Amino acid sequence: MRCEHCDQGERVPVRRAKTAERDGKVAVVLDVPMEECPACGDRWLTRDVAARLDTMLSAMLSGDVEIATRHFDEPARPAA
Repeated sequence: MRCEHCDQGERVPVRRAKTAERDGKVAVVLDVPMEECPACGDRWLTRDVAARLDTMLSAMLSGDVEIATRHFDEPARPAA
């Protein structure tokens, strides 16, 4: 599919890190599946990936750790 932002490249599947910061805490989810335009760098997530990523980042930022990292494909962890 052609990039809607720049119309210069075809979107390609990639895996990238996504980060979030809240109240002095940082959460990093590695290997998040998405599409990216090689021309402009714009990125797209599917609804399912975005929903799961939101859940993961919220859980990671609600803990007591200042910096948390996880891989996207790791199974969900039970609440502490």
